[in-house]
Amino acid sequence: MKILSINISEPKKIIFNGKELITSIYKKPVDKSVELTDLGIMGDQQADLKVHGGYDKAVYVYSHKHYQLWSEKLKRNFDEFGLVGENLTIDDFNEEKINIGDEFSISDCILKITQPRIPCYKLGIKMNDRNFPKNFSQSGRTGAYMKVLKTGKISPGDSLDLIKKEKNSMSIYEITDLLYIDIDNIDKMKNVIQIDSLTEEIKEKFRERLIKLGEYI
Repeated sequence: MKILSINISEPKKIIFNGKELITSIYKKPVDKSVELTDLGIMGDQQADLKVHGGYDKAVYVYSHKHYQLWSEKLKRNFDEFGLVGENLTIDDFNEEKINIGDEFSISDCILKITQPRIPCYKLGIKMNDRNFPKNFSQSGRTGAYMKVLKTGKISPGDSLDLIKKEKNSMSIYEITDLLYIDIDNIDKMKNVIQIDSLTEEIKEKFRERLIKLGEYI
């Protein structure tokens, strides 16, 4: 896998439905090496740290192959990097083949997959489609957040190389499917909350759902 683009932004104000919002989803490519810290890419800032950023969600990666999917569904041509607010646009990032806990090297840096992207309504604003967050989630093509295990510098064109495969885990796609499609699968949810590398944010969603289904763990 290869990094096609590194994208960053600072929080900016937008007007939506007559209201002022602050968002960092409008990320733009940089054409130089960047410093990767344990909190993400130097120069990239998040508007809402409750749902984005932090140590477990320091870097968001997304597949450029998915651009074509959304171009076809929305009947628009998407050719600018940073389409869904991702930090790293990867040529071919396959959610079905990558597990929670998998570790990758980029240059001298090491990163670990921690969870799928959970979209908020601001993604719908950026894509100019109020149904986009729902369609995005249910497609399973959500990309993933990564935790930085070893800091350093990365550049456009660097490769993303798998260095450790998490065995007792599930794929990003499977987790997303359990979140949005296969929502009553009690056995799978019980297995998911045992995955060490999965964020507490996602585990808590499944714990709450299990309780609602009458399963106390």
